[in-house]
Amino acid sequence: MQKGYALSIVLWIVAAMGAIALFLSSLAKERIHIAQEIDNKIKATLKAQESLDLVLFYGSTGRFYLNQMLNAHVEDLNIPNALYIDGRTLVLNESNVTLTDGGALYNLLFPYGESIGKELGEESVFSESLYDWMDEDTFLQLNGAEDDYYQQISDNGYESRDKRAIQDVAELGLIKGVDRQKLAPIKKDFLYTWAIRINLATTTDEKLYTLLDLPKETMEELITLRQTDMMQFINKVNLVHSNDETFFELFGFAPSKSLRVEISSKVGNAYAKINATIELHYKNKERWIYKYTIED
Repeated sequence: MQKGYALSIVLWIVAAMGAIALFLSSLAKERIHIAQEIDNKIKATLKAQESLDLVLFYGSTGRFYLNQMLNAHVEDLNIPNALYIDGRTLVLNESNVTLTDGGALYNLLFPYGESIGKELGEESVFSESLYDWMDEDTFLQLNGAEDDYYQQISDNGYESRDKRAIQDVAELGLIKGVDRQKLAPIKKDFLYTWAIRINLATTTDEKLYTLLDLPKETMEELITLRQTDMMQFINKVNLVHSNDETFFELFGFAPSKSLRVEISSKVGNAYAKINATIELHYKNKERWIYKYTIED
């Protein structure tokens, strides 16, 4: 009886030790897995940063042409000598990289009411309200709004900015004529840059429809030409708008040398993303200089 009792205790001890060993083994595996995930996250982050560095090198040693960056100095790096900057996604350094010309986006530094208003709400109301929002006088445009309007529309009234520069995309939502529900989905289409004109060679098909506002048949022809023969596309647009002097104050075909960069890298199950804005400038006819901002 005592031997059986002792054997039972021994078996329980062995079982407990086995359970402890199993737990410790499981804990060790979990820690190894966590360590591996951390290592993969670091590697993915470094890979994304390396891809950004490649884009910076590419842009600062190359040149811009319509809807591309061109660079003849990257053959040894196994990188294409032409990168599209019209929002297409490409693989660079094993990362997915999307480059978008700042000229394809709406510029917060030089907001054009007619162009933005077509997407955000009532075109004429927003265009004139935007003018009132930025000018320093109190003269009211026909469909615009000044301080009296904004102070009455809510309990927490506010005043118009009365300065030329819009500070943030959210500020557009304060201006009369803007449908805030339409603003949210297209926030990524705005950029704070020195690009003065919208680049019709790099903007999206959807925005091209909105901006040019031409008959469907003409737009379909232009979309096809832009994909197959860029010079014919430019000639066609120039011909259609040959009598519209103000058109070419707002639109053109030259890259802005401002880029929105979206990078996504993956190592194992770990992802790393970088969203950045790059400004490139030519200095003293000798070299490109650049600055970039990592966005949240």
